Amino acid sequence: MTTVEARVPARTPARTILLWLEAVLAIGAFGGAAGLVLAGPEMLGDAVVADLPFASPVFAGIALAIVNGLLPTVAFVAELRGARWAVAGHLLVGSALVAWIVVQVAFLGWPPHWLQITYFVYGWGILGLAAKART
Repeated sequence: MTTVEARVPARTPARTILLWLEAVLAIGAFGGAAGLVLAGPEMLGDAVVADLPFASPVFAGIALAIVNGLLPTVAFVAELRGARWAVAGHLLVGSALVAWIVVQVAFLGWPPHWLQITYFVYGWGILGLAAKART
C-alpha cells in the first residue's frame, strides 16, 4: 500500500455532498464578488452601499471572494486530494458561512433577506455534514 492510498479516506455520501455544496458555494461567491467589484453601487443602490464596511462594494466583493469563494475551494481540493485536514476545512467553511451571514445581517439590518436565511441554513448543513464526515 502506498502512502497516498493510506491517507485517502473512503468517500462517504456525506463527503460527496460536501464536495457539491462547496463547489456551488464557491461558484456563487466568485460570481457575486465579481458583480460587487465590477458593478458596485449600481448593482446595490446607494442606501445599501452606505451600510457596507467602508461603504465599499469592492471591499465587500474581495471579502466575499476570500471567505466564501477561496475557502470552500481549498476545502474542496483538500477533499479531492484526500488530505487529512479536509474535514476540518469543511467545518471551517460551514462556520465561516454562518458567521458571514450573521455579520451581514448586523451590517445590513433586520429583517434578513430570504437569501441570507437560505445561506444561513446552507452553512449549518455544511457543518452537519462535516460533523457526520468526522465519524
